[in-house]
Amino acid sequence: MSSQAKCPSRGGYEGWIIGESSPERSIVLFSQGSKPRTGMYLLVETDEGCVLGVVERVFSGNLVIGDKVRDHEELEALTRYPDLRDRTYRYGVVQWITLLGPLLSRQTPLSPSMPPEPGRHVYRAPPGTLSLAFRGSGPEWVRLGRLVSDGGVEFSINVNKLGRHLAILAVTGGGKSNTVCVLAHRIVGQLGGTVVIFDIHGEYAAAGELVPGRTGVKEPKINPFSLSFPELLRLARVPENAHNQERILREAWKALIKDYRNGTFQMKPGKDFLGHLAEYARMNVPPGVKQDSLYGLLNRLDDIRDYYGGVLDLYAPSRLEHYIEPGKLNIIDLSSVDEFGADAVVSHYLRRLLEERKRWKTTRGARGYPVPVIAVVEEAHVLIPREEDTLTKYWSGRVAREGRKFGVGLVLVSQRPKNVDQDVLSQTNNKIILRIVEPQDQRYVQAASEQLSEDLMRLLPSLNPGQAIVIGSMTRIPALVQIDLCPARTGGTDIDFRREWEQYHENTGRDVLEEISTL
Repeated sequence: MSSQAKCPSRGGYEGWIIGESSPERSIVLFSQGSKPRTGMYLLVETDEGCVLGVVERVFSGNLVIGDKVRDHEELEALTRYPDLRDRTYRYGVVQWITLLGPLLSRQTPLSPSMPPEPGRHVYRAPPGTLSLAFRGSGPEWVRLGRLVSDGGVEFSINVNKLGRHLAILAVTGGGKSNTVCVLAHRIVGQLGGTVVIFDIHGEYAAAGELVPGRTGVKEPKINPFSLSFPELLRLARVPENAHNQERILREAWKALIKDYRNGTFQMKPGKDFLGHLAEYARMNVPPGVKQDSLYGLLNRLDDIRDYYGGVLDLYAPSRLEHYIEPGKLNIIDLSSVDEFGADAVVSHYLRRLLEERKRWKTTRGARGYPVPVIAVVEEAHVLIPREEDTLTKYWSGRVAREGRKFGVGLVLVSQRPKNVDQDVLSQTNNKIILRIVEPQDQRYVQAASEQLSEDLMRLLPSLNPGQAIVIGSMTRIPALVQIDLCPARTGGTDIDFRREWEQYHENTGRDVLEEISTL
């Protein structure tokens, strides 16, 4: 064995390598005193050096009670066998992750190229070694939780790597909202970072000050003069085959924007933006287009007023940093609009964030949005669907491809991973995967995750609330983590039906049970 083979400060002895090994995986027979569990970290000494691995699966058996026993009386007799428990054995599958030396000295994992030999002892990785591997030493590292296998070991992520984007995936009640809350609280509260959450159901907005003094809840407002034409078309719900309506709207939009930019646009008292746009539409009907198309478009503009009149606001901030404020947690409460409105609002601000950050970089800070930003898209399966096109899907794809260079990090949150566009999902280098039960969701997530092995995927249905597999460049090595509880309570928990009914009857002064008993 080489002089580099010894594992520093190794922990307790746990067992032996048995059978055939590869540089990626080995079978470990655990000693009688060992209490192996999924997610436990082990060390083995090899000719290459000390190697760190994680237990992916654990099995238990008994030399007396084999799997061929079928007779109940025989089984009953076997259970009375002297020292039966001493005949129990445990073995597990261990994934070898990295040579320990490069991980601790250069903070970079380096996969082993040689398999551990059968008969080698394996040892429990001590807490001190795990702390060096998972805590991170620079200010860019923020705590996310603690290791499930070693509850005293803090687990941190590198916020700088969120530019490579993140997906937070779980069933309802798995802990997605709490995870988003913890991330936002640490990024904004500790680092003074900028986060925007597109809050589809208003659950974060209802939680109040998630970061005391640095939380801003915003109504879904868009200054109409900063709209793009596709966004306006989306709000108007002009059908794809209504070409004449689209032509009229396009010509009216171009004329209105031209006048606005030239300073010749005049606001008329008592008339909102849509009223002015309707007037421009009447004045800009292309030759050969029938009046029926104009009337159809005017009806659609009235529909925009009915559905989204509060969204298009001439007095909404035109400068992006006045709406998405740097150094704050910005929560855009979209609970008052439908999917079309949410799509228009989310895509609008994703587009502007990317464009403004590009402008900041290309003008060297003379113009544009002044700081990097993390954009969290809740209900990603609705806004970034796999089988239909939305504006948010388009701009999420653009951010996923280009955002890293300009400082826009994308966080996708979903309980239906199989319904999220795979092209966008696969570009999230980082994953926080909480409990997922549905097999198709599991397979879809694995297809979009290079580091999610079959054995790790088997863990997903059995994870407890708040437990997650964390993979990607934001962590040095994959980990099974218990996410911290967010200091603020979000609205992602189940409604207490019984208690709210009780409060209603208490407030109305009615004894409903007494009334029912008299029927």
